[in-house]
Amino acid sequence: MKRRSAARELPELSRLEQEIMNVVWDLGECASGDVIAAYTPARPLANTTIRTVLTNLRKKGYVELVPSIDRGYRLRAAVPRATVAGRSLKTLVRTLFGGAPQHAIAYLIREEAIGESDLEEIREMLEARRKRKDKP
Repeated sequence: MKRRSAARELPELSRLEQEIMNVVWDLGECASGDVIAAYTPARPLANTTIRTVLTNLRKKGYVELVPSIDRGYRLRAAVPRATVAGRSLKTLVRTLFGGAPQHAIAYLIREEAIGESDLEEIREMLEARRKRKDKP
């Protein structure tokens, strides 16, 4: 099966689909039973509901079947988490912060508990970005 390279081709995910995808990404190659076992302690749902969500994720192109000699189907993510996260973040910045990433960053700095080591890491990222911009 051909893996998709860009999540922008794919339909948006619902909150439940995002949660189930996080489990699939964390597990890697897995069976639906593995997803159910990993997901239900956090949020009890009927097994059939989770299997239906997995089927919908497969139809949307986020999950693909893996050839297996096991009795059931095995699944894996067809799209990397970082690709979906990037698209989701861009949508969030566009819809909630008027397309201004500086407003989103300012909000996070003001409202979230960010430790000194995290702030130092952010400073280093900003400095590295400035250096790249300065090069011809």
